[in-house]
Amino acid sequence: MEEAIRTGLARYEYRHFIIFGAASEFAAMATECAGDQGAWWEFHDEYLLEGRARTFTRAGAIEIAEREGLDIAQFSRCIDNEEHRDRILQMQQQGFAEGVNGTPTFRVNGEPGGRSLSAILDKVHQAAEAAEAAEGQEGG
Repeated sequence: MEEAIRTGLARYEYRHFIIFGAASEFAAMATECAGDQGAWWEFHDEYLLEGRARTFTRAGAIEIAEREGLDIAQFSRCIDNEEHRDRILQMQQQGFAEGVNGTPTFRVNGEPGGRSLSAILDKVHQAAEAAEAAEGQEGG
């Protein structure tokens, strides 16, 4: 998949989708606040890969922010003011409208891409071949 993204065949998009209630909504907001300071992926990976999304708290967020060297006052204001909440809830509603009901969800040209990496890559390659064929018909 990395090669497909690196070569421009595919694009990776991340959208928050709240599946564990208030704790994961808070984790999404804290991740966006960390992103304001350039540490989106580092923050996201630390809480997600450590399996803390179900029990994420403000204290846990501050602890990660400190480890990442973020401006804690700015980060705290951001999470306390819920500065990114509306956009996160919009992502959630968009996901529901597109038929998303869990994570991770993979789509290829707006259609479900499958659950396994091989199924997703097959769909990506099929879409690329269809696009190349369409370009050939336009040029010919």
